[in-house]
Amino acid sequence: MKTIHAKPNPEVLVVGSVTIDRIIENRSITERLGGVVTYGGLTFQRLGVATAVVTNVADAHRPLLDILSDEGLAVHAGKSPGTTRFVNESRGDFREQLMPETAVPISADQVRPLLEQVRHVHAGPLHSDDIDARAVALMGESRKLVSLDVQGYLRINENGRIVPGVSEGLAGALGAAHIIKADEGEFSLMLDHFRESLPGFLRRFRIDEAVITRGSRGASVWTRTGDGVHFGAEAVRRPVSTVGAGDVFFAAYLAAHLYRGLDIDLAAGFAARVAARQVAGKHIAPALLDLPAEPPGAGGRKRSAAPSSKRRQEVGKSGRSA
Repeated sequence: MKTIHAKPNPEVLVVGSVTIDRIIENRSITERLGGVVTYGGLTFQRLGVATAVVTNVADAHRPLLDILSDEGLAVHAGKSPGTTRFVNESRGDFREQLMPETAVPISADQVRPLLEQVRHVHAGPLHSDDIDARAVALMGESRKLVSLDVQGYLRINENGRIVPGVSEGLAGALGAAHIIKADEGEFSLMLDHFRESLPGFLRRFRIDEAVITRGSRGASVWTRTGDGVHFGAEAVRRPVSTVGAGDVFFAAYLAAHLYRGLDIDLAAGFAARVAARQVAGKHIAPALLDLPAEPPGAGGRKRSAAPSSKRRQEVGKSGRSA
């Protein structure tokens, strides 16, 4: 595993796949770097939390990780024959998500030496095999605080097409986590699967806090003691993109709650403001993550270069603070 521009003394380790996302809206096609590692990692770092990430990518895509390391993240990248790719297509009311390629799972051997360096692990799997089950178990045994975005365990890959469903690894991942995040549809799926009420679910898996996002209708945070905080989303006058807003919200909430010591309600309000800036294109500017366009039908080709550092600095200036 190669370390790229490692920085000393990280506080949080973000674990998951960096992705290449092809976004198709009507006839417009954009390719962009994505994943919890990207949006969550950059958010932690920009909010003053020293951040390391561990991921797997193909050699041809390794230069794309400069987008992260240039911002000060310590990037630990393992080798993989391929890089995880998503295709998100929308036409009117039609929505479809495809996953034509995945990187090899992140292993326990990759995670183990990094756990000793941090106080907090933030797991962001994008599919059920993104992080090896032994690595997840190691996180749970580490006595580090573990936060988890559960989305990857609530997706089933049907011949490259992503549909809602519960994977076998969900229970083990929940058992390793202290704070979790899911959208309301994902939470309903989990509660139905385990046949639990929300309070019973949190007690069963000994989860301290659950963050439930509802898009433009805001979010709520529930604790194992039964307390709940509800809040609306910040209004955005000119939305640019909602991509990554949930990842940004969760990382901003954790940064404020765990590292700045804000109470749940204040941390959630802060996270809502940061997420609104993301939707407005002012936190992590989309152009920072945009990749050179490929011709239609070239979705499987590999890239060999990222945008220049100078260009990234120019397009990213508007997103430095929240």
